[in-house]
Amino acid sequence: MTRRFEKKRPPFITLPRHKRSDEVIRLKGRMKRDSDEYGGMFTSHLVLDEPGRPDLYSQWFDFYFPGLDRFTIWNAAFVTARKAFWDAAHELAYQRTAAMLTPEEHSAESNMEFEPAEFSNTGKVLSYRLIERKKMQYEKFGGLTFFEQWEKLESEIVREAPPTIHEFFRLDRSYAYGVGLYIVLDVNVIDRTAIEQAITKFRAIGETDWQAVNPVPSERLPVVSEKEALAAINCK
Repeated sequence: MTRRFEKKRPPFITLPRHKRSDEVIRLKGRMKRDSDEYGGMFTSHLVLDEPGRPDLYSQWFDFYFPGLDRFTIWNAAFVTARKAFWDAAHELAYQRTAAMLTPEEHSAESNMEFEPAEFSNTGKVLSYRLIERKKMQYEKFGGLTFFEQWEKLESEIVREAPPTIHEFFRLDRSYAYGVGLYIVLDVNVIDRTAIEQAITKFRAIGETDWQAVNPVPSERLPVVSEKEALAAINCK
């Protein structure tokens, strides 16, 4: 029996112009239908401006909008400078913590085991659950587990050696739907106004890659990790 594999979709930019144009027309129709929710300049599959949602939970958003020509769709991921800062510190802390493990320790940390969780009447396994295992404590981490050391380093990086963050627009032409667009801008919260201003700015620079010459001022960036900031909200 021959196994069938789903054919990978080609990048959007390689499609014939008429197909790209058709997709743009469909997107514009969807934007019009969704205008009460998103305002008409873009659309999304995510909920925007949810009532009562704290600003710290609105630091990223994915959306779509048409390009200046008739053949481009921008598939955008927008994060605030604050969120980009937290992501950078999180990744840097992980890399430093992982570098302190031996290959055997790293393999043990990555290993996941599952056991049957649900059976059919005939005894067939219907689902599995992850087997909880005791977290290993490391002498090299002062008795902390891998994740505890990761969190500790993350907090130290944020306070003592914060990463530099620039505002930018970055394109990725490998997307199957539209052209990928990663956006980092220094805004407090991502709402409809922030997204519309980002679109306007991107169009004003000619819909191309761009990075600010100067980094985001340090006083605009957090002094605690993302986990610590969210925990403070949840304690209120």
